[in-house]
Amino acid sequence: MRRPQRWTVLLFRVAAVLQALLVLLQAILAGRFLSGGYGALSAHSANAMFTILVGMVTVVAALLVWRPGGGPARQVGPAAVMVVLEIVQMVLGFGRMLAVHVPLGTALLVGAVTLVRLAFQAGAAKDPADARDERVPEAV
Repeated sequence: MRRPQRWTVLLFRVAAVLQALLVLLQAILAGRFLSGGYGALSAHSANAMFTILVGMVTVVAALLVWRPGGGPARQVGPAAVMVVLEIVQMVLGFGRMLAVHVPLGTALLVGAVTLVRLAFQAGAAKDPADARDERVPEAV
C-alpha cells in the first residue's frame, strides 16, 4: 500500500486531535457542573453537539485518507464508532441516565485518544507487514 496523500493525513490528524480535546473539555465541564458551577451544564450540552459535528468531520477525513488518499482504511471504523457513541452519549445525557452516561464518557475519552494514535500512524512510512517483505540483504 502506498503512502496516503499528505493533506488527507493532516486533515485527519487535526480533526482527531480537535475531537479528543472536545471530549476532554466535556469531562472538565461536567466536573465544573458537579462542583456547583451550574452554568457549565449548558456549555456541556452545547459542546456535546459541537463534538458530534467534529466527529463527523473526523469520519470524512478518515475516509479521505483511505479514498482518494490511498492510505489504509483501518481508521474509518473507529472514527464512525466514535460518532455513533457520541450521539448515544448525548441522548443519555439529555435523558439524565447518568449511570451509563458517565462510564460511556470515560470510554469516549479512551476512544478519542486511540483515534489520535491512529491519526498519527496513518502517515507512517509503511505498514510493518510490508517492511518484513523488504529486508535488506546482509553485506558479506
